[in-house]
Amino acid sequence: MKFSLMGILFSITSPALADTAPPPAQPSITVEFGKPTYIHRLHYKKMYSEKPFEEAILYYYDNGLYKIISPGENHYGAYVVEGDFTDEEYKISYISLPSVDWGGNVARHDLVFKKSGLTFEQKALAQVDQHIPLQHGLYRQEKNPEESPVAITWESHAQR
Repeated sequence: MKFSLMGILFSITSPALADTAPPPAQPSITVEFGKPTYIHRLHYKKMYSEKPFEEAILYYYDNGLYKIISPGENHYGAYVVEGDFTDEEYKISYISLPSVDWGGNVARHDLVFKKSGLTFEQKALAQVDQHIPLQHGLYRQEKNPEESPVAITWESHAQR
């Protein structure tokens, strides 16, 4: 399954041509989802006050793409795992793609997962807030059955 990401084209034109020139086409890139791997179902015990959503679900794909949904989030990004999803402890770094969830910009999240208590800790950094406090909670890990997460939203997930 493919999806397109629309970029923003910046151009400088002469004021005399501004009224006569057709608007430039929006550039895009095509990204294909890899094979589905895992799902993390997160339950936050300590949350970020600007995003007070106790529950979130991350869908992972083997080429480093992910999708996150929650009552207030629905965006894509890229991730890299330090270790492996099967290790007793592993770390995942995420860079979200620009989305309305983060004011049209990106955000970085670094999570540490510990299987012994099924806990996670999260450090986040976003252009809109350089001082997001540490967060933590519990998680469940499952097999990801979704070949493509494009149609999945929090609302559609709740109806399952």
